[in-house]
Amino acid sequence: MTYSFDPQKITLPTAHFVGGSYVDGPEALDVRAPSDGRLLAAIPCADSEIVDRAVTSARDALKTSGWAGSQPRERLKALHTWADLIEKEAAYLAQLEAICSSRPVSQVIEGDIRVTAEQIRFFAEFSDKEGGDLVPTSDGQLGFIAAEPYGVIGAITPWNFPISMAGWKLGPALAAGNAVVLKPSEMTPFSTLYMAELSVRAGLPAGLINVVLGDGPVTGNAITGHPGIDKVSFTGSTRAGGLIMENIARHGIRPMTLELGGKSPQVVFADADPEQAVDCLARGILPNAGQFCVAGSRMIVQRQIAEEIAEKLAVRFGEESPAATWDDPAGFSPVISENQ
Repeated sequence: MTYSFDPQKITLPTAHFVGGSYVDGPEALDVRAPSDGRLLAAIPCADSEIVDRAVTSARDALKTSGWAGSQPRERLKALHTWADLIEKEAAYLAQLEAICSSRPVSQVIEGDIRVTAEQIRFFAEFSDKEGGDLVPTSDGQLGFIAAEPYGVIGAITPWNFPISMAGWKLGPALAAGNAVVLKPSEMTPFSTLYMAELSVRAGLPAGLINVVLGDGPVTGNAITGHPGIDKVSFTGSTRAGGLIMENIARHGIRPMTLELGGKSPQVVFADADPEQAVDCLARGILPNAGQFCVAGSRMIVQRQIAEEIAEKLAVRFGEESPAATWDDPAGFSPVISENQ
């Protein structure tokens, strides 16, 4: 079985997803295939008005659906149904992911989508297991800590693992009883949009997940600075994380979760087995062209074996061949953009 597909025959969602429906806007940003640079589509860039519409939709969905106050087991069931549908639609989701990202289609189907579905199921199981705490008091008094959802979560995801990063943010937020306004990377928006559409088809209240397209300076700033956003969750570069902290502080301090990028070292001592060391080093660098936050692309090697390790790595790296992300079997992933 091959997962290869023709990128010219794929229908791409190219509008915001707000209130359970696609919302068009003026074309502002080009989406290109990193494998060959071809123009795939033009997408809108959400300004403060669209972001405000999405936040209002999320708050209205919470109010009318009673999602936050529903039986936790009902949220659990709905999220499991959504995860099942994500797996059922794996082929199309994988194509939407592969066409504009650095993820080969076979790896998306066999890895990323399964991970995404399991992320949602994992957090769904917390729906009826996380609660408040009783605190020690004197007789005649009762003290407790109540766990309550924040309300509307503003989420911003990166381009290196688009669908699994969306699941990583949506799963816990929804399980806890929140609604979400999510901005995917402008370079990899398609799979996240379809994932939101699938949530409505799975029975989650329309408006609970809203996806707004755009870049960081315009759309990201509008989300992180919006007074109706009760918490911000961001995964991306350290520089962007600093700008988000600054914007939140300027517009009203609120909780935030920042998962920021970095590069991890791999340390090799002289008594290591050279073949095993090279295999470990390569497996820590080569996947996704090293475009992930735990890539071990800094190598600290003891001087006595440094030359030998370098020579063996050169041979190992030379065995890699690039291939378009829509081809199967997969080849070496492309760098996500010309700028990168």
